[in-house]
Amino acid sequence: MAAAETGIFWDIEDCKIPDDLNAGDALKNIKSALSSDGHHGTVSVRAYGDTTGLDFPSEGIKLNHFPAGERYARQTKMLEDIVSWSAEHPEPSTLFLIVGDTSRDFLDVVQLLKSKKNYNFIIYNFILYVYYQKNEHSYLAPIPSILLI
Repeated sequence: MAAAETGIFWDIEDCKIPDDLNAGDALKNIKSALSSDGHHGTVSVRAYGDTTGLDFPSEGIKLNHFPAGERYARQTKMLEDIVSWSAEHPEPSTLFLIVGDTSRDFLDVVQLLKSKKNYNFIIYNFILYVYYQKNEHSYLAPIPSILLI
């Protein structure tokens, strides 16, 4: 894949940083996975949610702080930023959405941008769950899924 630009929009409330990673390492892993998949252009990152106590690097990411529970405001800002970013970045570009909820609003924006511009979409979300038992305890855990659109 060519050096197209990639915009990452990450809902850190619905798609939390794994317990075994800090924010900086999680971001490095995301960028490394993109590079391994052939995305070698400029990457801009925006994170949305409660950023209190998270150790994101001071450069290369725009943090949008929302108190826990402010889902509607957080998702509205995220959608506004996706549309704004797409207006400012040339085709072909890639939008990487890390979201826990692919609501109708998100799907409508993806469909509109996909039909009007030559954009690739990667949507990473937690919509599937697995039930498992470990040490006599039962768990319901999200299974990450990746949609390439």
